Amino acid sequence: MGMCQTKYPGLTQDILEDYAALTFLSKGEIMQFHKDDIIEKFDVLKNSPFQDRLFRVFSSQKDDCFSFEDLLDLCSVMSPECLPEVKASWAFKVYDIDEDNAISTQDICDILDRLTSDPDNSEDHLDKESKMEIAKGIMDKMNLDNSGSISVSEFKMVLSRIPEFSSSFYFKL
Repeated sequence: MGMCQTKYPGLTQDILEDYAALTFLSKGEIMQFHKDDIIEKFDVLKNSPFQDRLFRVFSSQKDDCFSFEDLLDLCSVMSPECLPEVKASWAFKVYDIDEDNAISTQDICDILDRLTSDPDNSEDHLDKESKMEIAKGIMDKMNLDNSGSISVSEFKMVLSRIPEFSSSFYFKL
C-alpha cells in the first residue's frame, strides 16, 4: 500500500494498520503524536526541566513529534523494569546538552541552570562561580581519563555505582 500522509515518511498504511491492530490506539492517534499531546497525556513531563531534551533525544526525527515507536522508547526507558545500563545510555544523551557526545563543563552548568533556576524569577539562580565549582567537582569524580569532558563510558561506569539512579530516571505511566 501507499504512504500515509503524515510527518513520518516510513509509516506505510500496512504498518499503520498493524500498529492499530496491536494497540488500543486509532490510526489517527498513532499519526499525531505531537509534543503538546504527549505533555497533556503525561503530566510528569509538564514540569520537567529536561522536557525539551527528552523530546529531542527520543524523537527519531529530532522534531517536536513522536512516532509510536518514539513514544514506546521513552516509556520503555522510563519504566522501572528498564536495565540501568540502558537508562544510563539515554540519560547521557539527555544531559549532553550540546550533543557533542561528551558532557562538558558547559553542559553541567546548563544542567545546573535547569535544576536551580526559577522561570518566574530571573534573579533566582546559581552564580557562575558556584556553578563552575560544582562542575569542577563533578569532573573530578567522573572524568576518569582527564580528557576535560565525560564520555558515555565514564558516565555509565559512575552511574553503575549509584543504586538510586534507576529509580530517579523513571516515571510512572
